Amino acid sequence: MQAILQEIIIYPIKSMGGICLEQANIHSEGLEYDRRWMLVDDNGRFMSQREDSRLCLFKPVLTDHGLAVSYRDDSITVPLDAEGRSLNVSVWKSNLRANEVHSKVSSWFSELLNQRVTLVKMTELTPRLKEFDKPPYQTKVSFADGYPMLVLGTASIEELNKRTSKVIPTDRFRANLIVTTTVPHEEDEWAEISIGDSRLRIISPCARCVVPSIDQLSGVKSAEPLTTLAEYRKIDSKIYFGANAMTTVRGSIKKGDWVKTTNP
Repeated sequence: MQAILQEIIIYPIKSMGGICLEQANIHSEGLEYDRRWMLVDDNGRFMSQREDSRLCLFKPVLTDHGLAVSYRDDSITVPLDAEGRSLNVSVWKSNLRANEVHSKVSSWFSELLNQRVTLVKMTELTPRLKEFDKPPYQTKVSFADGYPMLVLGTASIEELNKRTSKVIPTDRFRANLIVTTTVPHEEDEWAEISIGDSRLRIISPCARCVVPSIDQLSGVKSAEPLTTLAEYRKIDSKIYFGANAMTTVRGSIKKGDWVKTTNP
């Protein structure tokens, strides 16, 4: 089956705002620049919207000089290269080394969030690996929660919004690739997808946390869409929406590309 790549979104700093792109490069860890930076607390543990929903209010933009990050009326430029000290950091069960971007950048985030935090960048010296129970059994991954990329079909969103009283925007699900589909949740059943000269493997449906309940424009939490999703997308106490994917062939993609899908 063929579909169309409708949107490409990266989230350079974990749990912060996304950037819609016209084209992107796909690396082993996922889309270029996607979740390569993150905030950590004094213990080196990652921070996310689960603990502080204000993170969604930090909006990054890629520029020639780095990441221009704005928060309400304030802003800072985050250099693409990390210049600071090396730290032990953790993302769920993963423990690795990362470099502080710059002490001044960390201070800016700390002041706005009213707690001491450090902005770190992933390095190639200590890659992060994700293991799973099907071939090829492991993949490199960025600072993302679980897998290199999240794929979401348009029919899945449409089906959800038929069931809710208020329209739920796609950005609640923080997907990387939005693909036009005709059957709700058909992305769960795909085995592989080809886009441009790249190839991805679908690993599993994505189990969702509380983040989809956070309005990405205001940071305000609500019951939806998790209440509605629990009525028809809950399996063994987990809610599933979207599909986790990994890279099998690196390449370049652009909006409007044909997406060729194959089933097992």
